[in-house]
Amino acid sequence: MRILTLIIITGIAACNSKSNVDAVNDTEVRLLKKLHENYRDFWLQNDSTKVVNLFSEDGAIIPPNNKGYFVKGKKAIGAWWFTATGDTTYPITSFIYKDDSLTASGDLATWEGVSEVGWETRVKDSVISTHTSASNFITVGKKENGEWKIYRQIWNVRPAK
Repeated sequence: MRILTLIIITGIAACNSKSNVDAVNDTEVRLLKKLHENYRDFWLQNDSTKVVNLFSEDGAIIPPNNKGYFVKGKKAIGAWWFTATGDTTYPITSFIYKDDSLTASGDLATWEGVSEVGWETRVKDSVISTHTSASNFITVGKKENGEWKIYRQIWNVRPAK
């Protein structure tokens, strides 16, 4: 029984390492990290097309408190995040990752961590308000036609401190 307990604890500890990317080569790790950074950078550029194109064709997001099912497919993801609301826009002003880690094996990868995002509410050219939010996130990537894409993304908003 002690040996079984030791095996289970060792297995759990191995799964909880900060980064477990031994199953993919250095080139794949660089490509995965670039995808992760592009996601952040494209939001900071407020480029909806670039953000949505990081997702696989069958990608999905699972937003917090979503009353419906997963938001599936690039078109639906774009419509959910970037719906036009007249003269009102919500440009991203800051986006950082904290305590994020990458695990990868074969054609699948997972990032987890905390993201902190800041944005403005603008009507025409006037800033009406500013906001910040911190979320726990898990993003699953998959290799599709030789390229890493975001396959699934889920996040929950952390309570304000």
